[in-house]
Amino acid sequence: MNWRTYQAQQRVTRLGDRFLSYIDRTDESAGAASQADPVVLLHGIPTWGYLWKDLIPEVAAQRRTLVPDLLGFGFSDQRDCFDRSIDRQAAAIDRWLDQLGIESAAIVAHNIGGGVALRLATLYPERVSQLCVMNTVCYDSWPIELMLQFGHPSANRLVSASKTIGGLALALKSGFAKSPDSDFLEALLAPYRTEVGKRSLVRNAAALNTNQTTEISHLLPSIDVPTLVLWGEDDKFQDIRFGRRLATDIPNAEFVPLSDARHFVMVDRPDEVAKRVSEFLSAGVLNR
Repeated sequence: MNWRTYQAQQRVTRLGDRFLSYIDRTDESAGAASQADPVVLLHGIPTWGYLWKDLIPEVAAQRRTLVPDLLGFGFSDQRDCFDRSIDRQAAAIDRWLDQLGIESAAIVAHNIGGGVALRLATLYPERVSQLCVMNTVCYDSWPIELMLQFGHPSANRLVSASKTIGGLALALKSGFAKSPDSDFLEALLAPYRTEVGKRSLVRNAAALNTNQTTEISHLLPSIDVPTLVLWGEDDKFQDIRFGRRLATDIPNAEFVPLSDARHFVMVDRPDEVAKRVSEFLSAGVLNR
């Protein structure tokens, strides 16, 4: 599926004076399992919901699958008028689930989406019935130098959208074990190719705040839902030692390192990630 087809399938909901775009999908093959808690897939920076395009069919075959673009990302609200921190993103996801009439969900997340998921699991624990994080930000593992530089206000004022996205695409290649398909990389950055999109992405980077993961570190042992930590072993952005530490601090968490994978583990090892996530979600249904 190309990104334009994906974007055409997105729905839009208002969150106060902002709006959020998302995919809502359940396949007929899900059967009775579709009545279990929905699954929410959360992306990171600088991506959007399209990151999960290959995993969505696998998950939707089991349960209702919801894939939002975080505020300021993708085709959600990009106006220059609000805080995009993971604290605010978690509050927005909480409110969005309320609007959809969803009490709890299984959360599958990557990068800063994982930071949002960890805040949900610790500060909004009733919202999370299962937790799976992949190469996520945690503790003081972030922001990486690239994003610190990108989030400086001068990045918006001094460099055009085309040059900004070109440089970002080049830098992102080190997040993959092998060079990604050029069309896929272009699709990941498609929402940010306008001046408005570029400015929004700069603001997203400016909102990255390590304090918002360090402040919940002492709460991680309170997470009492089934947890899976998947990690590409060769990640250049989020070192695997943080994944091991996270799995140690969260009671009964399972840690699965994946070889031949870097930061974008769902792209480097799509079949293995789909298998692990599907088994994890299935076990959650059986244990309810």
